[in-house]
Amino acid sequence: MKIKTGKVAEKDLIAQYLPSDYTEVLQCVFFSEKNITPDDIQVAFWTNSPQWIKKMFKLRDILVKPLGIKPGNENDKLELAKSIRLGENYRFISIPAKSIHETLLCMNDKHLVMYFSAKIISETGDKKKLTITTLVNFHNLLGRLYFYIIYPFHCIIVKSMIKNAVSIVQ
Repeated sequence: MKIKTGKVAEKDLIAQYLPSDYTEVLQCVFFSEKNITPDDIQVAFWTNSPQWIKKMFKLRDILVKPLGIKPGNENDKLELAKSIRLGENYRFISIPAKSIHETLLCMNDKHLVMYFSAKIISETGDKKKLTITTLVNFHNLLGRLYFYIIYPFHCIIVKSMIKNAVSIVQ
């Protein structure tokens, strides 16, 4: 599956959170006969990481703990999945907006706020277009430092997690 860059569409739910300090739009096309929802993508993305990514997040949690940055969400994947589907809060994660085509997730910590959108459009036949958008706004210098340290890993991890999520929901 080829992942390419795109732009935030004005009508996207996530567009209301622009401008941002960092914006990334990744798109791919895949095929499935299933009726896949943006919630399905969000749940698969956040609860079913490949093993090497789980290890990277554990290392991240150890390294940032002295800075007071909250750890990842390995604790209760079922509760996180339920929260995404019902549009409820889970720890420092909220679902500020949903539509039939897009689910918007927000992670707000003391150093930054991240918005993560999954938008899926069914095209002709079983062709689906997935758009994953990440917006980041820094609250302080710690947010900027943290993000620029993790940025090279972010680029690799997000693409891998998109491919993994699509393979799960297909």
